[in-house]
Amino acid sequence: MTDSATSALSWPITVVSAPDMQAPLAEEIRSLVDAKVSDRPFGVMLDATPEQAYRIVCDSLIAGHVYLTLLTGQAATADELYRLVQQIGWSKHLAAEGYFTISATGSTDALRHTGFVATRIKDAIVDQFRERTGSRPTIDSEQPDIRLHCHLTASGHTTISLELSNGSLHRRGYRTDGGLAPLRETLAAGMLWRARWPQLVASEIETGAALFDPMCGSGTLLIEAALRLTGLPQNLRVQRIGSTGWLGHREQAQKQVLDNPPERIEGIDKLTLIGQDIDIEQITAARANAERAGVDHLMIFREADAWKAPCPPEFEGKTRGLVVSNLPYGHRLDVAGDHMNELGSEPNWTALTDQWQRCFNGWYWAFLLPEGEGQNWPLRYERVFPMDQSGIAIDMIRGSFDGKARREAPGPIGLANRLCAAAEQARSLVDAAPFANRLQKNYRHLKKLAEREDWCCFRVYDADLPDFNCAIDLYRDEAGETWADIQEYRAPNKIDPQLARARLSIIVEQVIENLGLAENHSVVRQRKRQTGTEQYQKITQERLERVVHEGGTRLWVNLTDYLDTGLFLDHRLVRDRVTELSRGKKLLNLFCYTATASVRAAHQGASRTVSIDLSNTYLDWAERNFALNNLKVCTEHSLIRADVLDWLEQRSNTIYQPERFDVIFCDPPTFSNSKAMQDTLDIQRDHEFIVHSCMDLLRDDGTLIFSNNLKGFTLSPKLLDEFNINDLSRKTLPGDFARTPNRRSVFEIRHRDDA
Repeated sequence: MTDSATSALSWPITVVSAPDMQAPLAEEIRSLVDAKVSDRPFGVMLDATPEQAYRIVCDSLIAGHVYLTLLTGQAATADELYRLVQQIGWSKHLAAEGYFTISATGSTDALRHTGFVATRIKDAIVDQFRERTGSRPTIDSEQPDIRLHCHLTASGHTTISLELSNGSLHRRGYRTDGGLAPLRETLAAGMLWRARWPQLVASEIETGAALFDPMCGSGTLLIEAALRLTGLPQNLRVQRIGSTGWLGHREQAQKQVLDNPPERIEGIDKLTLIGQDIDIEQITAARANAERAGVDHLMIFREADAWKAPCPPEFEGKTRGLVVSNLPYGHRLDVAGDHMNELGSEPNWTALTDQWQRCFNGWYWAFLLPEGEGQNWPLRYERVFPMDQSGIAIDMIRGSFDGKARREAPGPIGLANRLCAAAEQARSLVDAAPFANRLQKNYRHLKKLAEREDWCCFRVYDADLPDFNCAIDLYRDEAGETWADIQEYRAPNKIDPQLARARLSIIVEQVIENLGLAENHSVVRQRKRQTGTEQYQKITQERLERVVHEGGTRLWVNLTDYLDTGLFLDHRLVRDRVTELSRGKKLLNLFCYTATASVRAAHQGASRTVSIDLSNTYLDWAERNFALNNLKVCTEHSLIRADVLDWLEQRSNTIYQPERFDVIFCDPPTFSNSKAMQDTLDIQRDHEFIVHSCMDLLRDDGTLIFSNNLKGFTLSPKLLDEFNINDLSRKTLPGDFARTPNRRSVFEIRHRDDA
């Protein structure tokens, strides 16, 4: 094709969009002009009249650049490019003493640098003018008469174009400071198109459409939503037209477009657009941006924490609307404040979406998330649209708030499978070798130790490497199957959640590859500090229960449904000691959990066991453990549901002689709520009371095993003066936990002979 095409009634137009925005761009252009539009990987192409071309330049909100093709051909080298450019009669496009600028994209093996490509094109144009006129045009990137663009493919297919737009059309002129991770305006416009904002507005003419951005930042989405309805301000429409010094410029067509802006959509006066953000500086910027865009009268901005703010009262009675947001990720996670999930790797979206479900039932929603994170999104979504934000791969997910909106998160087995499936992609972000090497080394050593000590359950990795922050326990059930329990610890807020997830994918993959596990024999759970009754509550319904052996006893473990499996592996040797002391004796097990110590003691000949815990869940579990070993819960082996501290206090205040025990095992939590201890239990503060209460119930020749997991715990000097105390912390630390020697404290406490 030669440049003679520019004199025809229609122009060959290429409209470039952001990556993955071709479809909404094509739909938008079809709504602006009556022309046949063809999708291309980089945008769309069409044959347009001059008026249609200027219409796209002035009024498209999704287009990035609009080019008029002057010539296409093959140019894989610098000389071929020079000759191709000289085929164009440049005097038809630019005055001999005019000004022009050149941009370039793409490359070939010989043309690797776009700056060199632009220079070679400039040389061809200047040389042609010098040969024909004796004068030459000048490069001016600030105020050129025409803008030229060259695009090269790897095979050398070359397109030389005149840019009809005045640089990138994402620049609307209203935003001077986008804040952290600003959303490009054209991307926001495309997102709103895909979120069906224009259709929603058209369907809600009577009551007025509603849009809410709960984390609006500098307000880009709200402003673009308003501009979709009002059209761009006239001064900006004028500024968008480029190459006005082009000799083929059609002034009359431009005037026709500028004099006839798109019709305003009905119902604008009934719109309700609200944006909120926790950052007052962002809200201030959003208000200023909206004012510069001429749409500040259509929207409300307010400072608010999305997790704490009530439903905006302005939306009362709005049965249809759109909740849309560029959700925080990466270095924008500070927006979430304290509202992070248990890993600290991402915000607690479940709590927030539950709130939105109540506020916006029947509305649509559309959110931007890091690539692949939609699989963890708590709401069902109907579509995922890949997008690119300044080189960062992101996804737009779209759905609606309705009765079927809630989507159950994957359980520990499902999560492990998903993470393993994502490992190939994760390897582009994470080097797996350090973790794989450490895991192999640990496993070789600990497997031999486990065989020698007859452990069927042991820890093979415990956050040995800071970047791979997890614990990995192996459970071999009595059928001979081995399962890996991967427990990820809370990541610091500064860690990119995408990187944290990639590391977890690598962990799962390497565990399966290096530990010889069968398919679907790994689980992933998330560790956090437990509060209230959280430790008793189910986290999933996958119900992976297995019977394991310890010390000749059969015990139930549940690898999926709760925060813990039912068997504390680091207490293995403590249970050995309790069992040894309890033969033929009476055992009191306080904070008994699933009563594994009591079951082992009873199985090895304890005459009586009393096990106390507050949780019905764990006491039911304990009863199943007794039954598994043909032991009946009865007078000899009783389970009591009670607040242990209340129970101890009642016995210290009774006028009757309480039952006394030969052995007491007390393993209290580090922190808990309790009526007896100033409303809370703090083990460092309150351990004197607990030890004294236990010693009151201990026979004169009895033994108290007192343990806790508080890091840096210090035993009261008063207790050291009153009782014979032996620190067993090191002695009872199993070899598979030797890498973390300060994880817990264990004391053997007896009455003094002279007491």
